[in-house]
This record gives sequence, C-alpha cells and structure tokens, in this order.
Amino acid sequence: MIPLLFILIAVVSYGLGALNSAVLLSRFAFHKDLLKSGNGRPTYANFVRVFGSKWGPAVIAVDILKSAIAVLTGGLLMLIVNRDGNYVVVGKLFAGFCLTLGQMYPIQHRLRGGRGVVCCMTTFWLTDWRLGLVATGVFVIVVAFSQYVSLASMTGCLVGALSAWVFIPSENLKGVAGALALFTALVIVWRHRGNIQHILAHREPKVKWGPSQSGRRSRGDRF
Repeated sequence: MIPLLFILIAVVSYGLGALNSAVLLSRFAFHKDLLKSGNGRPTYANFVRVFGSKWGPAVIAVDILKSAIAVLTGGLLMLIVNRDGNYVVVGKLFAGFCLTLGQMYPIQHRLRGGRGVVCCMTTFWLTDWRLGLVATGVFVIVVAFSQYVSLASMTGCLVGALSAWVFIPSENLKGVAGALALFTALVIVWRHRGNIQHILAHREPKVKWGPSQSGRRSRGDRF
C-alpha cells in the first residue's frame, strides 16, 4: 500500500511541477508562446523580459498554488496509512521533492524548466512553518548583504532543509524527513551550478535596489 501511495504522490507532484506557470500564463493571458519569445526559455526571467515585471508576481502566485496542491495532497494521502498523522510530514516533503524535479525538468519542455526555488520554499512552509521561516529569513538576509538572488536561493533552501533535523518532532521520522528536505535543497544547488560559476568569476548580476534598476532584476533565470 505504501509503495503505491509514494508512486501516486510522485506522479501527481511531478505532473504539477511540470506545469510551467510562465508558459501557461503567456498562452492563456497573453495568447503568445513564451517558447518562441525572448530567449525561448520557459523561465520566470524570460517571462518578465517579454511581458514586463509587473506580471512577475502572477507567475510566482501560480507556482505557489500548484506547489500547495502537490504538498497538501502528499500529506493527505499519507493519512490513509497513518491516521495519527506521523507520516504526513514525509508525504509532504516527498511531494515537494518530486514537485521540484518537475519544475526543473519538465518532460514536455525537453527537461528545460525553472530553478525550483518557489516550490522548495512553499514545501518548507507547508511542512512546518519554522522550516519556511528559517529558509525565507536566510534568503532575505543573504540577498540583502550579497545582492545575489541565486546565492540567497541556494543558501535559504539549504539552511531550511538542515533545520528539519531540529524542528521535525518525530524522532523516528526525523532522519527520513531531513534527508528528503536535504535532497530537495541539493537539487536546487545543482540547478544553480551555472550561477555558482558566475559568482566565482564575478559575472553574476546583482540586484540593484531602486526603480531605475528594475530591468536588471530579471537577469539570470534564478527562479
């Protein structure tokens, strides 16, 4: 029963992750194919380049919505085999891992997707608000001091994942939950490997605060 539930969670979560919000909004809201616009990539950054930064929050909102559906579904399905709710956190984190893979490597877009940061952060918030708070807090601090959104994304996800070993209450499931959270964070880091090279070479674009610099914030396909 449990293996079948994990397979179901994986299929549903990956499928939701593979639904690229930037591509969907470009087609249904603007009647335009994002894959044939800008740099042709199905990413948040390309969407903002083509349609403007004011529509960027809509993409993030859809990503949060689909992430919430996947993660909550994973938790609910685990209630089938464990009524006291101990396995819910594992179901949520496993769903978040598969969701993030779908966001990064959607099969219908030849495995070209986004960075998965919103999916990861949403997973942490819905698994345990303290994980989400740690991840988001670290993200804000790092981006404020370094001005690298990519570095803040990687650091926030990693620290949030490591905090699972502190905040997950069940000693029996702490190791499994922590491993799932860490795997999710590590694939985020892997997806940002190009950004890491740019940071080391001092070629990674920085966030420039102020309205006059808004056009630079979308560079780098960080989300």
